[in-house]
Amino acid sequence: MKDLGIESHKGTYYQKSNKDLFDQLKKENKHSKYLPKIHIFPEAGLMNDPNGLAYFNDQYHVFFQWYPFGTVHGLKHWGHTTSTDLVHWSSQEFALIPNQEYEKNGCYSGNAIEFEGKLYLFYTANYKTAEGKIPKQAIAVMDQEGNIEKYAEPIISGEVEGLSGELRDPFVFKKSDTFYMLLGGSQFHGHSYAGFGDNGVLLLYKSKNLFEWEYMGIIDIPIDTGYMLECPSLIQVDDKDVLFLSLMGVSSESQRFSNRFASIYLVGKLEIDAMYFQVENWDEMDAGFDFYAPQAFYGKRNIPLLLAWFGCGEPEYPMKENWKHGLTFPQQVSLEDGKFKRYPVKEIIEQFSNQQEVATSSFNIDSPTYYLKLNEGLHFKVGKENDYWEFIYNASAGKVTISRENLRQKIDETYGSERSTFINAITSVDVFVDNSFVEVYLNKGEKVFSFNVFQEGTTTVWSPAGQLEGTLYVSEP
Repeated sequence: MKDLGIESHKGTYYQKSNKDLFDQLKKENKHSKYLPKIHIFPEAGLMNDPNGLAYFNDQYHVFFQWYPFGTVHGLKHWGHTTSTDLVHWSSQEFALIPNQEYEKNGCYSGNAIEFEGKLYLFYTANYKTAEGKIPKQAIAVMDQEGNIEKYAEPIISGEVEGLSGELRDPFVFKKSDTFYMLLGGSQFHGHSYAGFGDNGVLLLYKSKNLFEWEYMGIIDIPIDTGYMLECPSLIQVDDKDVLFLSLMGVSSESQRFSNRFASIYLVGKLEIDAMYFQVENWDEMDAGFDFYAPQAFYGKRNIPLLLAWFGCGEPEYPMKENWKHGLTFPQQVSLEDGKFKRYPVKEIIEQFSNQQEVATSSFNIDSPTYYLKLNEGLHFKVGKENDYWEFIYNASAGKVTISRENLRQKIDETYGSERSTFINAITSVDVFVDNSFVEVYLNKGEKVFSFNVFQEGTTTVWSPAGQLEGTLYVSEP
């Protein structure tokens, strides 16, 4: 594919003068061999964090971090797409373009909240100086017709004593008659790392009107939060608070925290008055290679949902495309016997039909988008003999491993080619393949692997040590 993304555009925002370049990038991308069918992906450029997720005005709204002119983390915009069914999405539009002085280095992540018939979009206005960043949080308001207007100035501006300038990713929610904002940050304890402190922290603000905010302090979270905490998100499930955090600098453990950065969930209760999160259980959210910055929201009928960035940091890809990354499937969040689970929404499952029972040691799949539900043969390979990824279950150790070691197109080898997790027992394995996007769910979402592979042509699934038993569903053309 012709590379049209120009490095010199890294500091350029979208405007009439570069519309032709953007349109050309979109046109070229339609010829990519690796485009997913169901996942949200960028029409051009690089997509990362989901932002401003909401069910508003009878539509699902997904905003997202977006650099439109190349597959690098350039000047961040907010993209925007809508859907009525979480499957079919509108053409992507520019929701926030960093064209104001206070956001001159990008419109960074945040969330959305509906209030009095309008959708309020909160985001970090990235503002760099020669002396470092000056943290600024900003707001834009979308009306019922979809018009978005930025507030004239940031709603929060300036550093907090003892913290670095890396304060970002506001998440606003309402409790009783008060609005609260969670904000990720980094605290100094005598050390610093590239402008960060040495301890990730979660800040809390409160407001009565969404525009005037009072700083309350730092929420005590009794776990390792690395050197920077970002992309906080909070939702209630079965009267429990579920807090999502994305962490930089968490120490690698056995079978956990193997990626550049990590995302975790915590189940318990946010004690606002005590400034403390009471943790009942917590874990890394995803056991795969490509997952970060999850954001939760309430969908139609107040169902708790979640999407995340299908990527992590700046992974090295073997091929050159004019698009990069995407978002996970929309997932329903649940608690089962206290265990946190996430699983694709039913609208996604309904996209797969052409049911075929599987009871063999090897079979072929002609479609690049399919769903394979297995209950036997939990050691299998997917691809071709010289180009495959592998699922390995060691029942005696309770260990599950995904290996990309034998893929022809190697991906981000700096961080290794295997990921593993532990599980007491497996009752189901659901494999969703959407061309280059793979999501594997164990026990309906008790454990999940999200990862990219770049393969072409007919796929073979085979078991090196026995028979595969289950059901194959193929997406309609």
